[in-house]
Amino acid sequence: MKKNPYHDFPEDSDAHEDLRAGWAIGFAKAAEISGIAMEAILPSLLGVWLDMRLGTVLLFFAIGLIFGLTAATIHLLRLVAH
Repeated sequence: MKKNPYHDFPEDSDAHEDLRAGWAIGFAKAAEISGIAMEAILPSLLGVWLDMRLGTVLLFFAIGLIFGLTAATIHLLRLVAH
């Protein structure tokens, strides 16, 4: 049976104990939450940039905002469900 180096149980086990150091778990969670924030912010910023370049009034910002918030919400729901 294959063993995961971060856990003391086999990979096919139903146990979910994480034996990493507390700071390592914290950094991993912070990185994942930062990624979710970037999913929401970056499409909006890209939309603002496109609006400035093309002379449109908040069209691409709105599209980027909707896309970014949808992606971030889906990612956040998957994180909570896991």
